[in-house]
Amino acid sequence: MQNNLSRAQKILISLYKLAGGTKKQVRFEDIAVKVYKTFKADFQLRGYPQYPDTGDIVHKPLYSELKKAGFVLSGNKYFSLTAKGTEYGKRLLKSAGMDNKSRDTNTGDDFVKFTISQQKEIERIRDSAAFNLYTEGKKEEIIDIDFYSYLGVTVRTNKYDFLGRFSIVKDAIEATKSKSLPLYKQLTDCHEYLINKFKENIDYVKNTKGGKR
Repeated sequence: MQNNLSRAQKILISLYKLAGGTKKQVRFEDIAVKVYKTFKADFQLRGYPQYPDTGDIVHKPLYSELKKAGFVLSGNKYFSLTAKGTEYGKRLLKSAGMDNKSRDTNTGDDFVKFTISQQKEIERIRDSAAFNLYTEGKKEEIIDIDFYSYLGVTVRTNKYDFLGRFSIVKDAIEATKSKSLPLYKQLTDCHEYLINKFKENIDYVKNTKGGKR
C-alpha cells in the first residue's frame, strides 16, 4: 500500500509522525531526514543513497502541493500541520498500514461525516459577514474585507496560505453535500457569487510569484 502513496503524501506522513499527530512546528531539515529514513528509495540523494536529498524533492511538494491544499502552514523553514492536515495524515497512516494503534478513532463510515475541522469551518463560514449579507439579500454590500474574512485570510496573507485557506473552505462546503443538507445550496451559491465578484482579487494572488504577495 505504501507504494501507492505520492511523494507529497509520504512527506505529510513524515511530518505527522514527527509532530506526533499535533500541530507542532517541525524544522524542514528534520522532515527531510525523517522522510528519507521512512521512504529511503524515494528521497535519497542521487548517486549517494546513504544521504537524504534535502532539495526540491522535499521542498517543492511541501509548498506546491501540501501548503496549497491547506494541509500545512510554514514560516522560517518550520512547518506544521493544519487541522485538515492532521486528519488527512491519520487517514493516510491507516490506509498505508502504518498505524500501530489497535483501532483508529475514525472508521470508514466516519469519512462521510463531518471531521472536526470541517465542522468548525462550516460554523465559521455561517457566522461570516459575507455569508450573512448574502442570505439576507444584501450581497451588493459585501466588500473585499468581508471576502477575505470569509476565507479566513487578510490582504497580507501569502500566496500559498491564501490558496490553502481557499481549499479548506471549498472542502468544508463540499462536505455538506455528502450529508445532503439544504445548507449546501446556500453555501455553494454564496461561494460561487463571491468567487465571481472578487475574481480579480483571486487572480492577483494566483499570479503572484513566490510565496509572498
